[in-house]
Amino acid sequence: MRKSLQLDFKAIQAELRNRPIIRSSEAWGPTEDIFATRHHQYRRIDDSTVLHVMDFHVVQPYAIDTSRKNLVCIQIILTGTYNRLASDYVDTVNSASVQITNFPRSVSEARAGERLRGILIVVERSHLLEHFGVNLDRIPVAYRPIFASDVGMVQAMKIPAVSSVRISAEQILSCKYQEPLRSIYFINKTTEIICDIVYQLNSMLPSRSRIAQAPSVFHAIEAAAAIYRRELHRPPTLEQLAIRVGVNRNALVSGFLENFGVTPHAFSLNLRMEEAQNFLRNSNLSISEIARRVGYGGYASFSRAFSEHFGHAPSAVKDEGERPIAGSHVSAIGIDARHGN
Repeated sequence: MRKSLQLDFKAIQAELRNRPIIRSSEAWGPTEDIFATRHHQYRRIDDSTVLHVMDFHVVQPYAIDTSRKNLVCIQIILTGTYNRLASDYVDTVNSASVQITNFPRSVSEARAGERLRGILIVVERSHLLEHFGVNLDRIPVAYRPIFASDVGMVQAMKIPAVSSVRISAEQILSCKYQEPLRSIYFINKTTEIICDIVYQLNSMLPSRSRIAQAPSVFHAIEAAAAIYRRELHRPPTLEQLAIRVGVNRNALVSGFLENFGVTPHAFSLNLRMEEAQNFLRNSNLSISEIARRVGYGGYASFSRAFSEHFGHAPSAVKDEGERPIAGSHVSAIGIDARHGN
């Protein structure tokens, strides 16, 4: 049976102004039948920032309905995979990248048996802009709503999980200190991770001293992205795509870099790998059939590309299997209901 839970990060943040830690059991009641871990909690970093350390086995399938108005979530996964549903968009969250999102509401789903290790940093959008100095001019146009709008966007921004960020996340997970050293260490490591990520964000695009992108080029890039999303089974070459949307090859590459922060090839590859991951986890298709559906001629070439992208073979995902989900259960409505906020 899948557990259905609710989590309001605004309520968590407000309560953490009164104390340093909130245990998940305070929001949801006993959680031992969901998370196999000694600690499942939310920790205050400062008045604008919350840290959630993830190091547990999923005992029972769960779905957490999360609200985060005007908050940006930075998810760093070192081990494991879960799905994030925002509106009608489904995304796979894994160790391939750091995911950044601020869509006001989403649902996170994990399967029984999954081992999840990583950290989640939740920070006020204004704090990222004003305190850490996120420069919107350096953010690809398509992802600026994450930092500039309280409405946000359903798709998460994905940036490389650079070694400094992964090492700091691992150090948080492996921390042996007791209080008060533990809190001091977490505050400094979380701040270090945010600084590393903001540095990445502010290095994505050159300074806005160049000529702004023409509207016709912007629309061509949107059309090209739509073609890639629609034609996963047979993605066009760069030259074919340029002809179809009416811009030259160089304009197509620079347009994708400005709007999405990646080249057209990387954009297409990310889409195809995510679709393949979804097929592997949620269908009975053979790996060879999945390879065909995401544009690969055979098992070998697909397996090689998948392994390079995710760090493990597609067979490792397929072999996990899918446990049946029988019904659901609403466990609690959130920390605010339990504390009268």
